Amino acid sequence: MSGLPNWLTPAALGVSLLVNLALGGYVAGQHLRPEPAKPEGADRPAFERPEGIPEISRDDRREVRALMRRGFESAQAELAARREAEKNFAQVVAADPFDLAAAEVALRELRDADVMLRDRIGLEVLGGINELSPEQRAWVAWILSGPKEGAHGKRKKKDKDGAPPPAEDSPPR
Repeated sequence: MSGLPNWLTPAALGVSLLVNLALGGYVAGQHLRPEPAKPEGADRPAFERPEGIPEISRDDRREVRALMRRGFESAQAELAARREAEKNFAQVVAADPFDLAAAEVALRELRDADVMLRDRIGLEVLGGINELSPEQRAWVAWILSGPKEGAHGKRKKKDKDGAPPPAEDSPPR
């Protein structure tokens, strides 16, 4: 037989078992431990106030959002008409054979539906704008002024040093 004492093998197996149990307990503890609480609003990207727009309180912003929401809610019929015009335009463009005259008519109908939708929202908002402060009206004007650069969830790209691109003429959204 080998020259190892009889007690060494059971002792080595016992130490190995203890190390494996400790390591397994550590790994399980890491996976079962609750994640630290995130600060409020940590999931959303930070909002940057547009240049030239006054700073307003959270309650003032809530009032502006409520007014805008009423405008959008009042325009459900116009929104449905716009969606129908959009669907019609897509069908006309995809049709085979392609009919240029029909596509021009469908495009005109889509543009008219866009105008009707924006007008309905704008008129509803203007109906309640008297209740807002000048600072709140500046926010409404900025919102109603149309699509902003970087809208639709697109984030500004940073250069290779991590700095944001230089500001352009239109304020970021």
